[in-house]
Amino acid sequence: MALAATLTARRPAGGSLWLATLEVSPEQAAAYVAPGQYIQVQTPQGNGYFALASEPRTNPFELLVRNNGDASAVLTTAAMPVVVDVNGPLGAGFPVDRTPGRRLVVAVAGSALAVARPLLRERIASGEGTETHLFIGARSPSELPLQDEIEAWAERAHVTLCLSRTEVAHDPDVIPRAARTAGYVQTAIARALARGELGSGAVPALVFAAGPASMLADIRDLGATEAGAAALEVVTNA
Repeated sequence: MALAATLTARRPAGGSLWLATLEVSPEQAAAYVAPGQYIQVQTPQGNGYFALASEPRTNPFELLVRNNGDASAVLTTAAMPVVVDVNGPLGAGFPVDRTPGRRLVVAVAGSALAVARPLLRERIASGEGTETHLFIGARSPSELPLQDEIEAWAERAHVTLCLSRTEVAHDPDVIPRAARTAGYVQTAIARALARGELGSGAVPALVFAAGPASMLADIRDLGATEAGAAALEVVTNA
């Protein structure tokens, strides 16, 4: 059932995206239990689905939004405050209760970077940043949102920018602590796996992946290979 929520703030996040703030009901805040959950925003202009970028069980919700029309246009351009209807949180999210003591690989592209935000914050706060690998898909570093946050994560965790349409050396002053590699996220993970960088042992690394369907399919296929099955346990949000 959709409940009323209020858009109270937004700020440019970089990369043509906005970080929008929604005050929601206590019931909806309590229902957000795991990163990877998402909401449906319903407006007279149209509806849209958005991954939650804030920590679970917190109010307000934060969303990483690109203006593609419909509900996203309301979230990025409407005069505030404005009331919208919100359905959710939806989905099970990622099984974060299984991450303590395990190596975690987070694979995201585009606005799905939203789900990495609570994951990286929790892992770094718990002292497990060094056992966390974040792979971010982008055309160039300057097109990424939340650049300051990514740079801070790269100081405590392993962050790799997977650059699909530009030279790896492009924008060297943007997120300089992050590693850079050419190609898509799934390719970068396969290379890291082959080099033994994602660990090995009795307990496979967990892979939490969110992004385009083709990326998720390739990562699931990688996890099904002989090498992948031995080293990785893949969980996707689609």
